[in-house]
Amino acid sequence: MSDYDVVVCGGGPSGATTAFYAARAGLRVALVDRAKFPRDKACGGLLTPRVLNELPELKPFIEPVIECASHDVRLYSPSLKYRIDFDFGPHTPWNVRREIFDNALLEAARDAGAEVFTGTRASSFDFNGGVTVTTPQGDLTAQVVVGAMGPNDPLAQLMRKARGVAAWHDGEIGTALMWEPEVGRDFMEHAFGDKRSLLVHFRPAGIEGYGWVFPKDTILNIGFGGYNSTIKSINVREIWKGYLELLRNDGYFPAGDPDPPVKGAPLPLSGPLRATTMERTLIVGDSAGMVSPLSGEGIYYGMHAGKLAVETIQQALATGDFSQKALDSYHRAWQHAFGQELRDLAFFAKLALKFPERMVYYGTRDPKMCEIFADLFLGVTPGGLGKRKPVARALRNVIRYPYFGWG
Repeated sequence: MSDYDVVVCGGGPSGATTAFYAARAGLRVALVDRAKFPRDKACGGLLTPRVLNELPELKPFIEPVIECASHDVRLYSPSLKYRIDFDFGPHTPWNVRREIFDNALLEAARDAGAEVFTGTRASSFDFNGGVTVTTPQGDLTAQVVVGAMGPNDPLAQLMRKARGVAAWHDGEIGTALMWEPEVGRDFMEHAFGDKRSLLVHFRPAGIEGYGWVFPKDTILNIGFGGYNSTIKSINVREIWKGYLELLRNDGYFPAGDPDPPVKGAPLPLSGPLRATTMERTLIVGDSAGMVSPLSGEGIYYGMHAGKLAVETIQQALATGDFSQKALDSYHRAWQHAFGQELRDLAFFAKLALKFPERMVYYGTRDPKMCEIFADLFLGVTPGGLGKRKPVARALRNVIRYPYFGWG
């Protein structure tokens, strides 16, 4: 097989975006993924406006696969006694089906000039004055390799070992469980209306996490997620059945429809890794822990990181310097773009997921707290609120509403 400038391992949103921008810049790119596309992914499938704001070159490929917008969200406390209703205004998020969306990004990379190898597993990596990626179909050689294979990325594991970054444990990894049943447009119009309101239920059945319903065109994306330390201790089938029954009782799932099955995927929830490079190697997306610890949203962060990675790769190719020190300019770039935001979200997640009843209650009393909570949770606008403001606001509300839960 031919030599490349960069081999991207993983064809999800972060990997496909990396390959797209690299090929668009004139680099020789190979994109490798073990799955055959189109393939599905357990995910809510919600895009924030930030995706197209930061990655306008992908707009022609993304806009055609958007199913609908969701104009507001309803956030329920665990007891269901309190509910935040928040309108997104100009920051309306969009719904996509991951099977269609991911395939569109893969085709965007191919259209830009990347050579795409699906159904092809990257099994090993040899650093020998370049990088050799071993696959069942033959070796791929390049100057740089990018890891975008998710939380269990073997390339990220090599980088962790080289940089002394510990593996994630069950208190840092979560699982997202979901399914997308077809319910028809008539039901969608009746139950969710033109606004296609998002639903979020905190701590369904007491798990440390949340359940969600993201209505699309004719299907419902229903799921729940939490930390593995909790998920491993529950009866998933019982929780799933109970959550569907709650939705039926509230009119958000057809009463006569059978329970759909459930599928899952791992999700890093401890924030980004403190190192994301080693010699000739960059890690992007879920592989690098670039996921909101509060909501589990990682599409925007991974895609943005992919674009930033290409800028560093171009510089390395121009100078011939592929050392970790040189590639760390990528680490600094994503840290500057959204690193502080993810750290703030990690801090706020501890507060919100530990005391969701109280936080939703405050949101019903305080419009500013409502805005902060809904915005941080859905990630529809850039971060930068900083942990002081939401925490200070929460402390202010503790004093202002001392009789929490009494009325």
